Amino acid sequence: MDGRTDADRRPYPGPRRRVPGCGQGGRRPGRLGDMTRLERDDPYLRTFVSTLDEVRFDEHGAWWRLRDSCFYASGGGQPHDEGTLSVDDAAVWRVTGVESDDEGSVWHRVDGDAEAPAVGSALSGAIDWPRRWRHMQRHTAQHLLSQAFVRLDPAFATRSVALTSPEVTVDLAGEPDDQAVAAAVRLANEVAGQALPVRWFEVDERELAAYPLRRPPKVSGRVRLVTMGDWEVSACGGTHVRSTAEALPLLQVGRERIRGGLVRVTVRAGLEAIERAQATQAAAAAAARGLSCGIDELPERMSALAAEAAAARRELAQAHKRVAQERAAALVRGPGAIVALALPSADASFATELADAIAELAATAVIGAPQGDKALMVLASGAGVDVRPALRVGLERLEGRGGGRPERAQGSGPRVEGLAEAIAAARALLDEGGERSRTQ
Repeated sequence: MDGRTDADRRPYPGPRRRVPGCGQGGRRPGRLGDMTRLERDDPYLRTFVSTLDEVRFDEHGAWWRLRDSCFYASGGGQPHDEGTLSVDDAAVWRVTGVESDDEGSVWHRVDGDAEAPAVGSALSGAIDWPRRWRHMQRHTAQHLLSQAFVRLDPAFATRSVALTSPEVTVDLAGEPDDQAVAAAVRLANEVAGQALPVRWFEVDERELAAYPLRRPPKVSGRVRLVTMGDWEVSACGGTHVRSTAEALPLLQVGRERIRGGLVRVTVRAGLEAIERAQATQAAAAAAARGLSCGIDELPERMSALAAEAAAARRELAQAHKRVAQERAAALVRGPGAIVALALPSADASFATELADAIAELAATAVIGAPQGDKALMVLASGAGVDVRPALRVGLERLEGRGGGRPERAQGSGPRVEGLAEAIAAARALLDEGGERSRTQ
């Protein structure tokens, strides 16, 4: 028995998910409908006491609606809070998901072995503070960076954001280049260093004209605004730090072009930026020790190593070609000959070079080799023979697939034990085609 009544067992469609993208704002900060959103007034609040008002179930498990809550519900690109709910410190349930519905109620997905308390029971809640703190740093940093971009160029407008991982992404219009991205990140850090106060409050939509919003809100009625000194003001329902300095530092970790003509900039903020910088420093130091050079010398040393590696690859390729040519000369008895050969698995990478070398001698090659859990076949001809039919016959024995041009084709299949039969079948078809000379 799970303690559910028939009413509790009715399907629950789940809370409405908010559309990602910062700047939506919250219609009624603090109190929404019949419940109080405590985190909207004080994002530093870590514990609270509330009452269980309703329990529902869906395919994900149990969802609890509380009279008041400090848990942030997913929205605005910011992930939900996690934490615990308990009764008298005896029974404890883990909160693993938080979502809001159209009426402003917050639903908490709970996991735990204990039977759910009765509706009306008093509950104690505690959020996972390290998780909340990192989300606050990410979100504040994103606001700073988005504003920095439009200060540099109004065309660099933020189209969407993602705060779901330490790698915060901001998708921008206007195609900012590497220089513009570096300038925006530097500017955001400089502004954050001024320790601007971060404030949040609600206004009536009719008052919005008095505020220089970075982007128009997507809600009506009462709108929650977040300001950062005189630098930033946006409609936003997320949690933020009290001072911009608490989001420092901002560290750029990526820039790439994405669909829609947008540029995606990836940054880290606060503790997560420090962790990334420390990891990068440790990796760079280890690389420098391995190369017997200083960290500042790594780019030059790596360039030199890359050049040396490229030269070594060219020399190796030339050596492979010479070996292939020598072996082909020993195998081909004359123009029009057919060479059918199975190589050991260690020489599978040599199959293509050998087949090409045989074709250069106006002969036809049927080369096979085991390659991992598959068997490889390479056919090539310099005698005017279309090798594709022979390849198809061979691949039938390997249960494989492949293709290519008339003069050169290859493929592979999982039936490695059929390789010898496949090579023989391909050669037999070539023989039936009336080759112009004797075969090996």
